[in-house]
Amino acid sequence: MPGRDWDVVEREIGTALPDDYKDLLSRFPSGTYRNAVWVASPVDARTKWPAFVDNEIREILEILGDESLEYLDGTDYRPFPEPGGLLPWGHDMQGGIFCWVTDGADPNRWRVTYYSQGMNEWQEHDGPMTEVLWEVLTRLGEETIFGYSLDEEPAVFRVPSTHAGNGCWIPNAGYR
Repeated sequence: MPGRDWDVVEREIGTALPDDYKDLLSRFPSGTYRNAVWVASPVDARTKWPAFVDNEIREILEILGDESLEYLDGTDYRPFPEPGGLLPWGHDMQGGIFCWVTDGADPNRWRVTYYSQGMNEWQEHDGPMTEVLWEVLTRLGEETIFGYSLDEEPAVFRVPSTHAGNGCWIPNAGYR
């Protein structure tokens, strides 16, 4: 369900975005991958645009840049829009953050980094972000960017939903 053009999204964010991200989110709405990674779609009409920009980008950049929270202590990372800055694209629903490291002019070559709230550390992946999602969906054991096993979670994509108990999920009204 398209809602806005990628040109509008990129202009508002202030940079071109990787093609794999745009391709994926042009086909899939916001949702979770293996109940472990949440990615909001900025082009889906059901995504409230001002809230997306504020909650999924600006708020996270403010948190990363707040020196008292020490997210970037001991790293060379800095928040976007600084050159090579971290630009968020998803989270793990437990305080962890997925970002691109926006180094270089070609967004298709940006690395992915993940901050684990529980382990208080960053993990890097050469990218692209769709490869990170593929690994989350298909790898067993601890061989994911998380560094822990997701084997107990079903390898599915789920639109925004409400848990109804007994393992059943009901898609939110706009996604039925």
